[in-house]
Amino acid sequence: MGDTFQVIQEKLVRMLEHINELKQLSSCTYEEYVHDIKLKYAIERLLQLIVDLALDINNMILAYLKRPPASDYFNSFIDLSEIGILDVDFAVKIAPASGLRNRLVHQYEKIDDKIVYNSVKMAIEDFSKYVDIISRYIGV
Repeated sequence: MGDTFQVIQEKLVRMLEHINELKQLSSCTYEEYVHDIKLKYAIERLLQLIVDLALDINNMILAYLKRPPASDYFNSFIDLSEIGILDVDFAVKIAPASGLRNRLVHQYEKIDDKIVYNSVKMAIEDFSKYVDIISRYIGV
């Protein structure tokens, strides 16, 4: 228990660092976002890192509880709601972030700048809440 929760806590700390970095960039306008390639890539990368950390944490919790692995990234959030760690409505709200992460990483299709830009404030709010929920779960 101690080792797993310690690793989760370290991941939560890194997630908060990335959320704070994203907050610093979030005041840009859409036009600034679209035209400043460094800003755009920084925001995309931070979103990816935040979601990656959440997915790692979800899977670590499921493994710790001896639950089967989630069928996919989206369902890792749903699985946490089924065992009472995340509220169902919150899990359904945050789970689609895994799809955005996949599009950013694998470039399955052209990335819609408007969707990414509009995801920033939601990501800051939702993943801050996620950190709070998981921190309480592991007793931090």
